[in-house]
Amino acid sequence: MRPSTKLKQQKIIEVATQLFLEQGYHQTNLDQIIEQCGGSKQTIYSYFGDKRGLLTAVIGRCIEEVEAIFNFKNDDNKNLEQQLIQFGTNYLDTILSPTLLNTFRILLTESQHDQELADFYLNHGPYRITNYLRQFLLSHMEQGHLKNGDPSVACNHLLSLLKGYIQHEVLFGVKVPPKAVIRQHVQSAVDCFLNGYHP
Repeated sequence: MRPSTKLKQQKIIEVATQLFLEQGYHQTNLDQIIEQCGGSKQTIYSYFGDKRGLLTAVIGRCIEEVEAIFNFKNDDNKNLEQQLIQFGTNYLDTILSPTLLNTFRILLTESQHDQELADFYLNHGPYRITNYLRQFLLSHMEQGHLKNGDPSVACNHLLSLLKGYIQHEVLFGVKVPPKAVIRQHVQSAVDCFLNGYHP
């Protein structure tokens, strides 16, 4: 793909994301997107197929943002607790951002009557990118830093502790807590996880 083509696609996705979040997916049409980013409907059709394909691309970009948080390398200069706190803080900061929260709301609505969209999200998102964290936890199990067990279960336990009540409340309109509260929550979640998986 030529750099110019990639830039055009990124611009369309950025404009579509903004309009989907501001107006709603169904209230946004392709003409409005073209008005802001230029080009033509034919350009959008050639890149994404249709508006549904464009929504999939918007969700895909959000998955990439979250994947960047999960795809971290073991840092020998930090202990396990410090690394999990850093991961947890980055994870919550990302999933509680306005763009990801509103995109997730759109996804929840649209996927109720679009199984293909739901499958795309699950297979490209949670089912795939959490493997980075599973491998990280497995390596620490093998090193004796965590008790041996199923790394998939450990991964689910950690993510559930990190999200806690915060993501659920914020999705329903409760204000995102201050950063100090988020940090305290992450510390408590990591402490609980490490206590449960102490070798």
